Amino acid sequence: MTLRDYFMNATGMGVLATADAAGRVDVAIYARPHFPDPNDDRLISFIMADRLSHQNLQSNTGAAYLFKEDGPGYMGKRLMLTLHDETDDEE
Repeated sequence: MTLRDYFMNATGMGVLATADAAGRVDVAIYARPHFPDPNDDRLISFIMADRLSHQNLQSNTGAAYLFKEDGPGYMGKRLMLTLHDETDDEE
């Protein structure tokens, strides 16, 4: 199963963790990632407002995303992320 398939079928809750340049950590509830390239499961994207998580990524491009599946136990995914690009889209 590809990462794309997993996120298309799994239900649960996601949390994005970022840190600023001084290492102060922030965590926020986030939706599932989007997969803009149908041939590359390593490239994911998130829709972000210009708030603390987005501001942190301007000075520290590392982040972590934790997805906890609905149901009993502790099933899910943990992704270590690096910001490579950013696009503004009013929609």
